[in-house]
Amino acid sequence: MGSEGRVVVVSNRAPSIFARPSAEERRALPVGGLVSSLRPFLEASGGIWMGWDGKPDGQEGAAPAKITEVEGIKLASVSLSRDEVGGFYDDFSNQTLWPLLHGFPRKTVINYDSYGVYRTVNWKYADALIDLLRPDDLVWVHDYHLIPLGSELRRLGWTGRLGFFLHIPFPPAEIFGILPWARQLLTCLFDYDLVGLQTRRYVRNLQESLGDELGAALIGDTVHHQDRTLRARSFPVGADVEAFREMALSQVPTPVSRFLEDFPKDRQLLIGVDRLDYTKGIIHRMQAIERLLENYPEMVGRVTLVQISAPSRINIPEYAEEREQVDSLAGRINGRFGEADWMPIHPLHRSHSQQDLTHLYQEADACLVTPLRDGMNLVAKEFIASQTSDPGVLVLSRFCGAAESMREALMINPYDFQGTASTIHRALTMPRSERQRRWEALFTDVSGHTARDWSYSFIAALGDS
Repeated sequence: MGSEGRVVVVSNRAPSIFARPSAEERRALPVGGLVSSLRPFLEASGGIWMGWDGKPDGQEGAAPAKITEVEGIKLASVSLSRDEVGGFYDDFSNQTLWPLLHGFPRKTVINYDSYGVYRTVNWKYADALIDLLRPDDLVWVHDYHLIPLGSELRRLGWTGRLGFFLHIPFPPAEIFGILPWARQLLTCLFDYDLVGLQTRRYVRNLQESLGDELGAALIGDTVHHQDRTLRARSFPVGADVEAFREMALSQVPTPVSRFLEDFPKDRQLLIGVDRLDYTKGIIHRMQAIERLLENYPEMVGRVTLVQISAPSRINIPEYAEEREQVDSLAGRINGRFGEADWMPIHPLHRSHSQQDLTHLYQEADACLVTPLRDGMNLVAKEFIASQTSDPGVLVLSRFCGAAESMREALMINPYDFQGTASTIHRALTMPRSERQRRWEALFTDVSGHTARDWSYSFIAALGDS
């Protein structure tokens, strides 16, 4: 890293659990690796993490952040009013930017009022943060909710190092150009010293948009526009491999482990783990399971998909509709193929602890990571990290960021139900020697690019900028 200073992290929401957990407490936590990967840098520098406090009952307009301290790290909580949460988070972030950046223009809502609230809330974050900063601080802004935050900080006089990381995809230029404010948001990126994305493809997409919308020129890895420059690079997010290996080797009983003990030994287990979101391809995955049972009748009564779909953004109509469609399709497939003592799809609509998931990953014959589009998808990496002596097979969508490096997974096109069904059948019938060879190659990739490696590489690059 370059000159030393505090690391200051800004995200949409402040972490709800920040004190360093014991091994037992960590196993019980829901999945989420951002806190664990950034904590060492925040602790070492006495840093700050700023984000919304998660409550829609704050005052509108400017308000100072509420500061608490945990193990030497300052947590700065921003309060938002109900109208600010609605316009900034529910509407513009999750009904405009989320679908557009994932390549779903038909689901993209264009609303000028919500864009105005989005910009106002970004100013509110900057106004609350600016008085907390020191000249040598390194500020790292996270994700699509806060694209303009860098510009607002610069307007308020911040001249220090400033980085931005987009955790979700960046789409091709012709899709991003649908946004009426594409030029404004792209111009905001020039206020960052470093912009990070998950994959090289997303970097190319961003560079293409900068050229199309602003007439910017790419020279080497730097984009030039008028008298300004932007450096964009890929920094693939990794999993907390050490934590998942530790849990895989432990024998801590959980409700899931008891379910697995009762799971018939003559059946094969498929696992899907997602937030309930239309980008995750859950409905497409279930249709592929239906095709599997049609095309390979010997699989009827022999294979079960445990589909975990953690509830998400329940206030947004598209997400309620997604749950209805998932439940309806699972019910139809189970009604068509199910027997008194067996159902092909076992849907679970709730979050599960890291230890629960590790047990499922270990026992699964195959893990289906089949999003229609995803920035990275850490489930793929956590599944590989959790395998032990008899590894399962990773079935991976070519449309998620993890596919860029995890080449020994079985790749599928989630829109092709026939092809996906054939690939799942191949996974379930794969010889152990091939499963072992593929897992060893994938584990080498996953263990060489961990969550901590990701955060260190970005912070080091920003510190040297």
